[in-house]
Amino acid sequence: MNPSLSSPLLFLGAPGLIGNHVIPAFAETGVPVLAGSRRGLSVGGAPGVAVDMRDRESLARAMRGIASVALVISDVVDMESLGLNVVSAAQSAGVNRLLWFSSFGAKRENQARFSRRHPVIDEAVRASGIPHTILRPNFFMQDFTAFYAETIRTTGTIFLPLGDARVSHLDLRDLAEAAVAALKDDPQLNCTFDLSGPQALHTSEVAEQIGSAIGRPVRYQPITVAAMEASLRDAGMDSWFAAGLAELYAWVRDSGLAGEVTDATEQLLGRKPNSFRQFAIDYRSAFLD
Repeated sequence: MNPSLSSPLLFLGAPGLIGNHVIPAFAETGVPVLAGSRRGLSVGGAPGVAVDMRDRESLARAMRGIASVALVISDVVDMESLGLNVVSAAQSAGVNRLLWFSSFGAKRENQARFSRRHPVIDEAVRASGIPHTILRPNFFMQDFTAFYAETIRTTGTIFLPLGDARVSHLDLRDLAEAAVAALKDDPQLNCTFDLSGPQALHTSEVAEQIGSAIGRPVRYQPITVAAMEASLRDAGMDSWFAAGLAELYAWVRDSGLAGEVTDATEQLLGRKPNSFRQFAIDYRSAFLD
């Protein structure tokens, strides 16, 4: 194990899909973890630490005695400033390992507001002088259990504005394993990994594989971006976030942004990443009444 991991790792942005999978994976391999969030909630058995990424003093307090920091930031209006605050605080605190969860294929010229914001933090991490690894995962397979399972259960349909775009969905279990490898293995230092699953699937193929796993038909119904945004607003989602998420799906549909299959996940895992078909079998209960 890397010597820096003998002290606790501070995982900032702990609650959420990534933290809920990665933190337990760290703990299972003997990495001591503190779960950092504004509310200071325990995550995956890791003790919670109250920390506000908008408050430099709060960050300084949280990083005292910390050698390694992992960072996830939700898509919020001031994402860039939060990331820059964390990088600056890590430099001041003498942190000697930084693990940043960015987004797949993120570039400043991307038209979607979410995916063009991550590169600002990517660049700050690289320029910080702190030994680092940047993981840039694609859309998660678990999005279908976390966000779409109820609709699939009740209607047998996946409604998304993806047209005929293909997406190389990544299993969050693979991301967790890749994060452990990235943190513990020095050859991954100062590298950026765009992490995909093993296949780029049309959403109709996703529907077929979920249907096969649960033993009843599931279909894909393409919808408009405007319809998605309206449904998100109707469900009570913040209007800025709803517009941004719809915008992201439109960009994925039109650009092919999420369709690339990379070998980075296999490089970190030392094996092929999980297939969507296996994911659907493993999580079939989420799609059943």
